[in-house]
Amino acid sequence: MRWLLKLYPRAWRVRYEDEMLAVLEEHKITLVTMIDLLIGALDANLNFSFFTEGVSYMTNRIRSGIVMVFGAFVLYGVGWSLLQRLNDPVPNFQVVDKIHPEFGVLYHAVFIVGSISFLTILIGGLPIFFISVKRAFKNRKSDVLHPFWFSLSCLLLFALFTAIFTVMLVFWHLQAYIFALLIGYLILSTLLLIAGTAAVSLVVIRTEFQLSEIKFVYIPEIVILFGMAVSVVLSTILIVQITVHSPQLFMTQDVNSLMFITGLFLMSLGTIFASMGLKRGSIKGLDQITQA
Repeated sequence: MRWLLKLYPRAWRVRYEDEMLAVLEEHKITLVTMIDLLIGALDANLNFSFFTEGVSYMTNRIRSGIVMVFGAFVLYGVGWSLLQRLNDPVPNFQVVDKIHPEFGVLYHAVFIVGSISFLTILIGGLPIFFISVKRAFKNRKSDVLHPFWFSLSCLLLFALFTAIFTVMLVFWHLQAYIFALLIGYLILSTLLLIAGTAAVSLVVIRTEFQLSEIKFVYIPEIVILFGMAVSVVLSTILIVQITVHSPQLFMTQDVNSLMFITGLFLMSLGTIFASMGLKRGSIKGLDQITQA
């Protein structure tokens, strides 16, 4: 593989060649590895100044980009959750859906795209979080573990509040107070979500990652941002369609148009922030770096 490294700029080889050779000796060389090295050589020659910043700089940029996308998705998720009540009450929505079947198609499409984005952030984000926690336990870093325990507490409290809310509705039949209970539950859940998100972000920020551990999240981030953008467009079309053809759906006992406009605003804002995070974590040529 040494001959492939000759394709890289001389300054790059002086700084990284020995480290790269050491890494290659520890791994099985495949066709994918060779293609990755060739693409990396092309990128290094086209974007030579990019490598002068160093691996540490690149890692910090990717890490901060991950945190931005994660936080933006939480903001998006709050808005997306509000829009899920567009079909409430269900019987009324079903009646209108028979006249305007596009309502149901758009509503379910928003749900599906949002769910795919959520699953993608779990696939891309959880491994990073677990690496942080595992390394913190191994190295006994309390500054990383403290936010971890706090985020875990927020998760347990959320499960407890959800259980209490369900019991109160199902077994105590407090339907007369459903609006007050729902608002209280949403406020508590939002506070726990914000606190938990901040704690998880601290865990990631305080962990010293290797570049090879975090650069793979670039593709999941693209999928997440694409799903967020598509759902914003579909939600906008749906709300406009309902406003024009069936505005009565906005005037149920506990739902109004302001709630959905707020949800769409949060989704849009989250999407904008996610695009900024993706841009920050995708320095030109980052997906082709071969410092793994």
